[in-house]
Amino acid sequence: MEINFEFQKERKVGDFVQSFIDLFKLIYRHFVSTIFGLSAVPLAGIALVYYFLSTKITFSANSDSFEDIDALTWAGLLIVALIALGLYVYGISIEYFVLLKERKSTAFSGVEVLKNFRSNLGKYFMFLIAMILALIVVFIPLAIVAAICAFIPFVGSFAIGILASMVGIWLFCSFLFYREGYSDLGSCFTDAYVMLSKKLIQYGIATYIVNFIFQMAVMMISIVPLVIMGILSFNFLGIDAAFFDSSWGKLLMTLGGLFITLFTLFLYMSGVLANGIIYETAKDLKFGERIYGMIEEIGGKSE
Repeated sequence: MEINFEFQKERKVGDFVQSFIDLFKLIYRHFVSTIFGLSAVPLAGIALVYYFLSTKITFSANSDSFEDIDALTWAGLLIVALIALGLYVYGISIEYFVLLKERKSTAFSGVEVLKNFRSNLGKYFMFLIAMILALIVVFIPLAIVAAICAFIPFVGSFAIGILASMVGIWLFCSFLFYREGYSDLGSCFTDAYVMLSKKLIQYGIATYIVNFIFQMAVMMISIVPLVIMGILSFNFLGIDAAFFDSSWGKLLMTLGGLFITLFTLFLYMSGVLANGIIYETAKDLKFGERIYGMIEEIGGKSE
């Protein structure tokens, strides 16, 4: 399906929010089905780990719950698996966005997304290492700014959120500079910062607002089935401390953990779309005139 969406154009904060909504409305079915279709096997593995971990937790009053080595091993395995799943979903979401903006169509499959992800897997690993080093370098100034913001009444928490969004969009653009060949690994961070610097605060605010709106929307959609499930469980399953030691209790704990995982992955996916729109806008403002000038010269000047 062709999508009528302009990736490269100048936008203000409100325009970014509207552009995200417009793009998501156009592609959400294909986007969600593609990403979660590619994530079905890892999610099944996560659900299995959740279940085995739930069997290691007991809620009886005379139990030393979660103190044996097996439980700690499963908890560690779960944390590692969740981090790996988050990185994987973020990566395939980026590849989805790259295909989408190149083709301006959803006429591609999950196989193509996965193929692109595998072909660029080395870049993802190399950038991950470089990103950790870059964050170590900027940690102290960021921590100082965050500490100052924490003492500002009312708006301090929002300022910290915007600061985190600014760091996120900087890292995102740095990776795509490296991924698309605009910069090498050693210079992508500084090149991305130079591109974003004049409007970095505006971009951070836009990203923060988009993520907040999407988070609230997903929560509102999810609250009704959660309330229904809670009422049914309380009335028909008899929830108490002993309930969670039963098979139904373990199943409910597994479903709850899986729901939180899916919710987090939705936020990752929305973040890629929001950051991608900002990236294309900032890239056009920085390079558009030069690139379009080169395009006009292809084939020579007309007389």
